[in-house]
Amino acid sequence: MSLVNPKQYIISARSNGYKDTAYAIAELADNSIQAGADKVEILIFENQKRTIEEIAIVDNGAGMSQSLLASALGFGESGREKDKDGNLLNDDTKGMGKFGMGLPNASVSQCKRIQVWSWKNKHEVYYTYLDVQEIIDGIYSDLPEPTLVEMPEKYLDSMFDGDMPESGTFVLWSNLDKLKWKRSSTLFAKSQYEIGRMYRRFISKGQCSVQFKVFDTFGGSKMQALERETKTGFIKANDPLYLIADSALPELPGLHIDEEPTFFEELENFKFQVEFQKARHTICIRSSVAREEIIKRILQSSPENKAGNTIYGKNCERNFGLSVMRADREIELISNEFFLKDDATKTRFMGVEIDIPPSLDEVLGVTNNKQHAHNLKELIAEKMDIDDESVLDNEGAIIEYLRNNNDEERAVLFEISSKLKKAINNARKRARALTTTRTKSESENLTEDDKVSLTVNSVMNKRDEISPGNTLSQKPNYQELEKKLVDDFGYNETNAKLTAKKMEDLQSRISVQYSKTSNQSFFEVENLQGIAVLIINPEHELYTKFLSQMSDKDKMIFKVLLGAWAVMEDSTTNENKRRQLERARNDWGEVIEEMFEELDL
Repeated sequence: MSLVNPKQYIISARSNGYKDTAYAIAELADNSIQAGADKVEILIFENQKRTIEEIAIVDNGAGMSQSLLASALGFGESGREKDKDGNLLNDDTKGMGKFGMGLPNASVSQCKRIQVWSWKNKHEVYYTYLDVQEIIDGIYSDLPEPTLVEMPEKYLDSMFDGDMPESGTFVLWSNLDKLKWKRSSTLFAKSQYEIGRMYRRFISKGQCSVQFKVFDTFGGSKMQALERETKTGFIKANDPLYLIADSALPELPGLHIDEEPTFFEELENFKFQVEFQKARHTICIRSSVAREEIIKRILQSSPENKAGNTIYGKNCERNFGLSVMRADREIELISNEFFLKDDATKTRFMGVEIDIPPSLDEVLGVTNNKQHAHNLKELIAEKMDIDDESVLDNEGAIIEYLRNNNDEERAVLFEISSKLKKAINNARKRARALTTTRTKSESENLTEDDKVSLTVNSVMNKRDEISPGNTLSQKPNYQELEKKLVDDFGYNETNAKLTAKKMEDLQSRISVQYSKTSNQSFFEVENLQGIAVLIINPEHELYTKFLSQMSDKDKMIFKVLLGAWAVMEDSTTNENKRRQLERARNDWGEVIEEMFEELDL
């Protein structure tokens, strides 16, 4: 009788604890990086309803031999080469794929059919597959032997722009019955946070890139499906310590050439060793806190009164927690056990990271899908149960007591957690000292049009990476604005200087002005270097009979809508379409005039 029932095992394996699709994809990326890949592509094939039908994870790593591929889809296999006796070659405890459950477990958590092509020489491609339904139906219980095949043309053309690497692996998921997100844009957005955070070190150091590409079911490019999220499809590093300059965080306002281009500054960075099973294991803890001057600039450049409500504050909230790193890859972001209930809202502008070696996986309770360090969390939640209460006030005495009572694992966990608590408390203290709310006097100095400008500016910051406009992507020339205010809008030199200086302080790129327009349109958009001037016609019927009668709040909302039009015009790169938008804006103003005349208000 078999030790394992294949049908029941495969059904059970499908509920194996992967948090979501991004984490399952990351498991395969682990294999790619261990295989020496410096490029990983996530290929998404969508049907006509824009629903994902297939996902492929392909790399340019070393590829698998026929014998290794034969075991790669087996549950509990290592995914690494073995000698003739079945022992792992180069079996150390430093690799991120130590458990060897990744490929099949991650795959069946998302789909029913997994196909794998792998090659060490692109002229010899081996293929095998695993089909959940066929196993359930009893069609087979042993994995098929890999065979030499020609890769389907659709997949050859889609990976690496049609340039098949000399070696690599192509994993295809189909019959995606457990996919969490059905649209490619949603999957990318979630992956930018999760995969970008997990692999931030590899990405930021240029050791490996992760790129999303979208195709139709025939293999035709559909990259426009991602255009609201990214221009290139590349995942950017997402650093919860905010110490990586080129990251997924929107561009910081007002950075100077000679200053650090990071949101946070490092607070602590120290290493220590713990003893376990007669060996020394090195652990590193780092912490960071937001730079005061950056918080100030964020408040100046945003209509929000609280830094936590800005795009930067919301980004920090999503990344808040203790980042647990293992073999340069994040396995978990712990947001509860080490923190107070209000930390996520009051002290989100801090970051803490711990580096643990794979050699301590058993002690820390690292799960085989590398998504949790259970023991690390559980020790924090529990009280120390020690008979000798005299040692409870001394950390060193507690560690010695635990070791003397043959509780080496708890001694290690206690030592780690004690140092973590201190680092977190230090970071919390610094974060709570930050001024993250605009003072009343600062809020009162903002006019209604300042708030409109800042709101539109905030949206532009989000869109710049995806679709930088013709004008607004340039460095703002506030001296040019100052001159225009004098020449075209009747400002005296003093007021023009003050207005331009205020815009520069706020890092705003939209100026709202009032003047009769050249062609009697309701509003116009004039472009300066890095600044768009939104000109509202105060003599137009829409202004006199509608906008001027609104409440202050409704006025601001209406002007924001006009600002959105200005951004749309500026982001249009096609000159003919740009002129069409200008004509549409003018025609709209004329039609409105006629409508108000008919209403006879």
